[in-house]
Amino acid sequence: MPTHTVTDWLLEESNPSLRYRTLIELLHESPRSRMVREAKGVLVDSPAVKDLFVRMHSDGYWLETNPRTGITVGDGVEYGSYAGNPFCLSYLAELGLDRSHPLVAKAADRYLSLQKSDGDFWDHFSCLNGYNIRNFILLGYREDPRLQKTISLMLATRRPDGGYLCDMHEKRRPNRRSCIRGCSKMLMAYALLPDLWKHERCRELVDYFLRRNCIFKLRKPHEFVRADIIRTQFPIIWQTSALEILWSLSRMGLGRHPATQATWEALEAKRTDDGRYVMDWTPTQSLLKAGKRGQPNKWVTFYALQAVQYRNATSTEL
Repeated sequence: MPTHTVTDWLLEESNPSLRYRTLIELLHESPRSRMVREAKGVLVDSPAVKDLFVRMHSDGYWLETNPRTGITVGDGVEYGSYAGNPFCLSYLAELGLDRSHPLVAKAADRYLSLQKSDGDFWDHFSCLNGYNIRNFILLGYREDPRLQKTISLMLATRRPDGGYLCDMHEKRRPNRRSCIRGCSKMLMAYALLPDLWKHERCRELVDYFLRRNCIFKLRKPHEFVRADIIRTQFPIIWQTSALEILWSLSRMGLGRHPATQATWEALEAKRTDDGRYVMDWTPTQSLLKAGKRGQPNKWVTFYALQAVQYRNATSTEL
């Protein structure tokens, strides 16, 4: 199937958010064009956005109950299972909203107010800090002093292998290797910060991935670093996938680096004959319903096409 017909699929009006983001991020239409303005104008009326706003507490947060522990959290920084504050703010960003909407600003500002003095949110979880940096950039907080503190913390945090971890695992085993999930979320954050691509800390993290051909073990280079890293998934959460790593490295100009080749081949296996990409997994507790597992998926296809587009646009190395 020609590529343009896959794009037509993403542009269908049944998913206003993907239509809007496809126009902006894949077709590079001007935000001032009539088509883009019309697409953006209907986002708040979509069922997905309405559902998130209905579930939001009047004070600007989302409560969630962990299905394993039965503990309810949400009014603080803790999170449970894909339905709390950092996730819901991410879902709103994915759906194309930003701080210009008063409810988004209310929830975002409240969450940022819980930030620690060094820019951390919760036990220096690298997955959470990287996730938050990416999400708040998408929501329009790039220049906010509070986000700047978290970015500064990201740059100041150093580990021998070039990656990231968190206080919980550091305390249990001080010499433990970095967490691939935390590293990938930090990589996604750096991917949206081109002014930091040549920073020594960013280079160290990029090298962390290139040394292991993105998704493989250093000592067993034919084994995935995690069995689930090869699966395609949406929405983007604290877990990671090969697609997210390729998306980040390609955006940073490294999509053609030899170390990415095997990962591209693994992603290609998820592509159907008509050019769409299958979604292997989505969390059932997510408030952003992405579709059925094992089926061609618009969200996964959107990110895969973006990654390919970045790869084809440049071969510049950091």
